[in-house]
Amino acid sequence: MATISIGQQPDLTKERAREIFTERFASYEIVRSNAINRDFIVKKNGWTGVGVRLKEEKNGDCTFVFSGMMPNVLLQTLFGGLFAFFLLRKGWKDMELEIAGFIRLEPEFQRPHHQPAPLAKAA
Repeated sequence: MATISIGQQPDLTKERAREIFTERFASYEIVRSNAINRDFIVKKNGWTGVGVRLKEEKNGDCTFVFSGMMPNVLLQTLFGGLFAFFLLRKGWKDMELEIAGFIRLEPEFQRPHHQPAPLAKAA
């Protein structure tokens, strides 16, 4: 499970985060999740996906919590467990890295105080 803190984002909701993912990941299916520990799933196919949760910390910071998974419930039931972990882990890990890079670079997830200060003009 990976986590990335994006600082205080009072206007960012779980629904808005899902919309941003949907806009940027047009080649993947973004589906809502009813599971307690994830808000939506970025689904590459029935075997490979990443469950994503936007969590608000006690100090007001927002954190994305995400992990690779098998998004198809039927496939999970039939092939889940260690079998899936050993055979599919590389694909899940690659997709986790893709999601992490996206979160780190997406302008709408950037902390305002992380913007570089403008350069002072020489007098």
